Amino acid sequence: MTTHTTAGAVRRQPLLLEKVKARMKDCTRNEGPEYDRAPDGGWGWVVVFAALCNLGFMYGTVRSLGVFFVPMMETFGTNAGTTSWVVSTVMGCSFACGPVSGALVRKFGSRPVAMTGGVLVCLGYLLSSFATTIYHVYVTVGLVVGVGTSLTHVASTSIVGRYFDRRRGLANSMALMGTCVGSFALPPLFQLLINEYGMRGSFIIIAGLELHVCAFSSFFRPIRLKGDSVKRTHAEEEGGNPSEDVHTASRTCCCNIIDKSLFRVPAFLVHIGSMMLFTFSFPTLIFFIVPRARSIGIEEYSAAFLLSVNAITDVIGRLSSGLIMSYRPSPLKRLWLAVIPTLFLGVTSLVFPLATTYTLMLVLCVFFGLFSGLYVPTIVTLIPDFVGIAKLPQALGTMLMFNGVMSLIGSPAVGWLFDITGNYNVSFLLCGGVIVTSGLFRLTAHCIMGDMGLCRSTAERTQPVAHEAEQKTLLKTADFPYEPVVIEVETTV
Repeated sequence: MTTHTTAGAVRRQPLLLEKVKARMKDCTRNEGPEYDRAPDGGWGWVVVFAALCNLGFMYGTVRSLGVFFVPMMETFGTNAGTTSWVVSTVMGCSFACGPVSGALVRKFGSRPVAMTGGVLVCLGYLLSSFATTIYHVYVTVGLVVGVGTSLTHVASTSIVGRYFDRRRGLANSMALMGTCVGSFALPPLFQLLINEYGMRGSFIIIAGLELHVCAFSSFFRPIRLKGDSVKRTHAEEEGGNPSEDVHTASRTCCCNIIDKSLFRVPAFLVHIGSMMLFTFSFPTLIFFIVPRARSIGIEEYSAAFLLSVNAITDVIGRLSSGLIMSYRPSPLKRLWLAVIPTLFLGVTSLVFPLATTYTLMLVLCVFFGLFSGLYVPTIVTLIPDFVGIAKLPQALGTMLMFNGVMSLIGSPAVGWLFDITGNYNVSFLLCGGVIVTSGLFRLTAHCIMGDMGLCRSTAERTQPVAHEAEQKTLLKTADFPYEPVVIEVETTV
């Protein structure tokens, strides 16, 4: 009897191993229903909802870490500058891992990558409950949670971009509203958890919440677009094996994490530069709203509510941004939507030191959330205008990598300014000035390149342009090896 049982177990093991291998091959192929163009709806709205929930749990929690700022200082006996490294490391790692996340998404697809990110984030917060020094939190929250957040972020935004074309601005805005919803709902909840269970008990509960990311990521059904079959068709015409061509391309994608051809697109380089300045300041401002409110005598629940108010107006801003970009969509409109709210957001930050009462801080948080909500959806939506939808995962990952460098510098610099000056006013002035500089840099660069509609571009003056009844379209072709990318830039007659 024992002999037959053992023999049966031995036979089942190779069978199970073969099933696992077959499943891994399915994930590697990353295939699904094929469309001539992005469906712009249907199951895509389910994907948007899933991405909204993922970003809500991930970045909603990160943006709510300001509630843990004072408890961490009291628990570990650290100053503001040292504690600021927590949010700096988590944002820095999540951005710096962008190229790797983009390569993994192109290799395995969004679904398995996003699920892996959810498991890592859960593990990071769970381990944080056992931390005995602030340096342990740097590793658990900063590194582990940062890597997991990067995986889920890139996977969620990339799959939304593949399901939508004409409505991409609206879809991205709705998906990115998840960050605002999380920022609205989580700060009061975290404050309640801290009061009831302490900082360590709260981290355990948060770890359980983050596992919901795995469930929502299961809705990321892969699709194939007609452009994805270009290399396959080319291989068939050459008389080669198309499957070998596809797998070779996948291996190349995984090995070449950073696509060097992206750096030959001037508009994309301007986008990276502007985002680096923005990332230096924006996460830090969110993180320090609650500590500044506490420093002027506002009680803890009211201070936490400021983040919720900021999140509500952020939702309104993001939804409005999506509707604006979807009504007669054009890259020119998206560019202006990336410039104007950034300038107003910087001015709002510069006015923060004048807010000495709870009412004034509440009003400024309303405008802060509104302007940031108008701007943030354009960050991802503009990338396909510059490099094309096929290169969105790698371009997004590359941009996040550069943002990570500035994120690692921003929060500690602001924290050290507080340690030196004893108040947050200088920090808000610095961050506001940098955000204004970000908007002016983008505006100036695109005006020089002739992309803002204020003057004729060099390409327009030197190439014939086909005129239509209501508009003319200037086709700019970026010189990528093997696959040129056409970017449509609309200008009014």
